[in-house]
Amino acid sequence: MKNFKINNINFFVLILFFILSCSNSSSRDTLESKKTIAIVGALDREIENLKNMLSNTKEVNIAGINYYLGKLEGKDVVLFKSGVGKVNAAIATTIALEEFNVEKIIFTGVAGGAKSDYDIGDIVISEALVEHDLDTGDTNDNIFYKADEDLVTLAFNSANKVIEEDYLVYIDSIATGDQFIQDENKISSINSRFNVGAVEMEGASLARVAYLFDIPFVVIRSLSDKADGNAELSFAEFLPLASDNSSKIVVEMLKNMN
Repeated sequence: MKNFKINNINFFVLILFFILSCSNSSSRDTLESKKTIAIVGALDREIENLKNMLSNTKEVNIAGINYYLGKLEGKDVVLFKSGVGKVNAAIATTIALEEFNVEKIIFTGVAGGAKSDYDIGDIVISEALVEHDLDTGDTNDNIFYKADEDLVTLAFNSANKVIEEDYLVYIDSIATGDQFIQDENKISSINSRFNVGAVEMEGASLARVAYLFDIPFVVIRSLSDKADGNAELSFAEFLPLASDNSSKIVVEMLKNMN
């Protein structure tokens, strides 16, 4: 009789485990079967507005990164902060592509202007991205990752629709490196090699991941500074404006996205 009770308990434990496993598997299958649009920013401020607009929000934490699943303008999205720098952007993006069935990527945030006629508040939409600090002595290191043409066009049209007339919208290449640029000589050096419109710290690594996974992407950068000797002060002052402009563009893109 004692053995029967033990076996009976084990039997019900196994049944309960099976039910819970099926439930978790079903939930995961449902999540994975749903196509999502990944929206990424490096800083809390860069995703704050969009996070507040999400409906039906579910938060998932993986490797210390918070991924927010929900609806935005009727689209299924996964919104997350990558953290600053190329490694953080690559890790966060790779996890998103592995876990959330991402079909498109939009990176939104701020950058330093790399051309003298580009002003603070202007928008640079990525034509292509390159790592300006990758140098092994091989000229083949200068690899530009092209953004998706349809997403670039959509971002450009959306920006021109929602951004104030005081600011201009450009389609240009963007350079990425693990440093906050605040030196005119450094900008001149980067531009003599790459001829870009903006400098930042995440885009090219995200682009590399997207390229390897064959996922269309676009990077949208609102200029918060001119990457010169005043960059640190300008960045702090204009981060809210630049972040707000970037989020407006993303929302407008989602409204018009198939």
